Amino acid sequence: MAEYNVAAEVKIYVDEPKALDDVKKKISKIANVRGFKEEDVGFGIKALKATILFDDSKGGTDALEENIRKIAHVSQVEVESVTRI
Repeated sequence: MAEYNVAAEVKIYVDEPKALDDVKKKISKIANVRGFKEEDVGFGIKALKATILFDDSKGGTDALEENIRKIAHVSQVEVESVTRI
């Protein structure tokens, strides 16, 4: 089992509300997600707030952000906070 010592709160902007479930599934395949919350941003744009656990010995959040940005319908990714656990 992998060792996780960092939790990151990540805000993911999704440009197509109908794609939210698909985006959640794809993020869950590339990261250890503890949970999602949906947030209305406005003008039909939705954001997902995800709590993601990872091991910081493999690097920071850059690779995680880059992999999430590659998912269809993800327009922007922001790391809001990073905490040691």
